[in-house]
Amino acid sequence: ATLEEYAAAAAAGGDVFGKTVFPHAPLLASAELWAGRIVPVLHYTMGGITFAADGAVLSAAGERIGGLHAAGEVTGGVHGNNRLGGNSLLECTVFGSIVGNKL
Repeated sequence: ATLEEYAAAAAAGGDVFGKTVFPHAPLLASAELWAGRIVPVLHYTMGGITFAADGAVLSAAGERIGGLHAAGEVTGGVHGNNRLGGNSLLECTVFGSIVGNKL
């Protein structure tokens, strides 16, 4: 789409793709415009190794696996089906410290 088409869609309240929010409209061709490349990435996973509160890895039967510990994104996590943005760093720090102090 052209900048003119973008401005027209913003003025109309929507475009052919279903977009209804245009926070930067109208964009002027004479303005300084910046572009960035956006690519899909995996930044956090839900699920993983089951572990105890002290970082010990648990078997499928729920038993501790001697000498094996985990922290961070490899673990099943403490957030369930979802997490608040930014909490994964805290999770890594807390459980990394627990396992580090234990070892």
